[in-house]
Amino acid sequence: MPSELPALYPLGIVGAGQIARMTHQAAMKLGFTPRLFAERFDDSAAQAAPDAVFYHPDALAGFAEDCAVLTFEHERIDIGLLQAMEENGSLLRPGIETIRAAFDKMYQRRVLKNKGFNVPRFSEVRGPDDVLDFAASDGFPIVLKTVRAAKPGERGVWIVENRSEAMKVFSEQSDQQLMAEEFQAILKELVVLVVRRPGGQSRCYPITEISIQDGICTEIRTPADIGTRLASEAKDVATSIADELQAVGVLAVEFFLTTEGLVVNELAARPHNAGHFTLEACPTSQFENHVRAVLDLPLGPTWANAPAAVTLNVLGTLDGVDPARGLPEALAVEGAQVHLYGKLPRPRRKLGHVTAIGDDIGQARDLARRAEAALHGRRHI
Repeated sequence: MPSELPALYPLGIVGAGQIARMTHQAAMKLGFTPRLFAERFDDSAAQAAPDAVFYHPDALAGFAEDCAVLTFEHERIDIGLLQAMEENGSLLRPGIETIRAAFDKMYQRRVLKNKGFNVPRFSEVRGPDDVLDFAASDGFPIVLKTVRAAKPGERGVWIVENRSEAMKVFSEQSDQQLMAEEFQAILKELVVLVVRRPGGQSRCYPITEISIQDGICTEIRTPADIGTRLASEAKDVATSIADELQAVGVLAVEFFLTTEGLVVNELAARPHNAGHFTLEACPTSQFENHVRAVLDLPLGPTWANAPAAVTLNVLGTLDGVDPARGLPEALAVEGAQVHLYGKLPRPRRKLGHVTAIGDDIGQARDLARRAEAALHGRRHI
């Protein structure tokens, strides 16, 4: 009996969380069957892709051989391995220059600074004296962060107020490579999503403003309330970064808006949590445009379909109750769209998101909050 599986998958996705799940769905819509490189059989995307390949240290290169193009959902991959794969003929999109800048935050800071982009003052941390020397110039607080992305559920950024707190973080994270940054007085946290094809064609989505609580993004509002001049500047900077790095696919550029203007915070070379609103609020979602870009297909329009959109992340609670139990009540909130990821509930774990569009941010937020509350068995007033 002949195999029904393709001899060569057009797209391989490394990672199998919710980002991969929604990217997989977008590819299927276009008629492509991606292959997933998953860690566990119950990963969010693996549940929707029965032909997933499961993680083994030596398996990634073989996985790439079965795929025409490889793209990535997360940053927890050995950069040296990816460079060797690209040198041996694997087609990675984005390529290794973008990957290195997105995966290694120290390298990212150096590249952006050298290319003239505004980034926080930073320093590599090799030992306790490096932390204290850095703090000596401007004083505390300072920011300590891991150079590589933290694992899901683990912390990767600390604002330390004094020497004692700094030494505590350094001691507890002794197995991690750390860096220090100046503390920023942040007015707003913004994200610009740029999607770019190999030849340089690019488009930007409406700018989002995000709210962070205890290191977790809780709410995304679009459009960001920053005015046309700042919005234009942020898009220009993000597009310039994408061009400088020769990015392919979605590049998320996170900004701090400070009293001194825009400061580049971090980059993500993949679809981003701040872009989930595009599923409902734009003609072409970030996931579909990522697939289009990495396969070098024409990009779809990225304008807003509605005056405002609000996305709330659905987080696990201390009682461990699965929000899926409240799905009927949440679906009864007309105007709100519910996305659950099929994950086992754990406190503070991202289990899904809710997006609502409206005539203004207040209307959209109210609808999203009603649906999010229903998922948790609460009544939103």
